[in-house]
Amino acid sequence: MWRRKVLTCALQNHPWRTIAIRRSSSVSSAIDSMILRSLKDHYLEISKMAPPPKVNPPTPFSVVKGALDNNGPVLRRSYGDEEIRISVMRLANILPDTAEADADADGDIDDINQLFLHVDVSKAGEKESLHFLCGLYPDALGIHSVSMRLKFETLDSNVVSPSYTGPVFE
Repeated sequence: MWRRKVLTCALQNHPWRTIAIRRSSSVSSAIDSMILRSLKDHYLEISKMAPPPKVNPPTPFSVVKGALDNNGPVLRRSYGDEEIRISVMRLANILPDTAEADADADGDIDDINQLFLHVDVSKAGEKESLHFLCGLYPDALGIHSVSMRLKFETLDSNVVSPSYTGPVFE
């Protein structure tokens, strides 16, 4: 019993234990202050920036009401008996497999954003529309695919497609 008390007292009073605790708390407070300083600098930079100007769509197009709340901006235009709908989808922060190897000298990896442009061309009275999937790049526009799809209105009403969907298994 006497031995146990001496051992317990000796373990509790070692100065290296208190040094380790103080060091970890000082390291965490230093990291916290660095993070707070970085956030403060970021907010100061953002507050100096002017908001982007409001740009209206080209004159033949109109913005679909409520589209910004759902999937993003959608432009619509009628041309003869055809309706054209254009929407943009953004995939943010796509990193290629070699991005870590190609990092800057600072160790920073630039974020890569991919923009896709969906163009639907449909005729009045038709159930399907012609769909173009395009990729937007800084210096080019590429057409990835062209397909026939159901119109947006028929997709919302859950109408079953009349096209072949495969064999029926029982």
